[in-house]
Amino acid sequence: MASKTNNKSSDTKKEAVVFLLDQFICDYIRNEWLQVNEPVLPQAQELGVHRHIIKKIIEDRPYRVPISTLAIICFYKKIALSDFFKLIEAKYGSRINDDFILKTKKDA
Repeated sequence: MASKTNNKSSDTKKEAVVFLLDQFICDYIRNEWLQVNEPVLPQAQELGVHRHIIKKIIEDRPYRVPISTLAIICFYKKIALSDFFKLIEAKYGSRINDDFILKTKKDA
């Protein structure tokens, strides 16, 4: 019996689910707490995270911020994580649901 194989070429695409809530979280952080045209490193230091995280948030592409990272950012902003989600709900409340988008990127 022949087994089914999946030959992947270098231009094969992967799909990942990104929930709209993840996008709202990044949008809020980008629009309310970051300065897109300012250097990334001082902003990362101010929020207690690595500069690559700030770059991912600023890129305006879907990024799933780990809850531990979000907790660190909230700690440095001196707000409780629960209060952060209240801010998200206040800003995007009617649009928050369990919808998602498929994020496609090419394999490296």
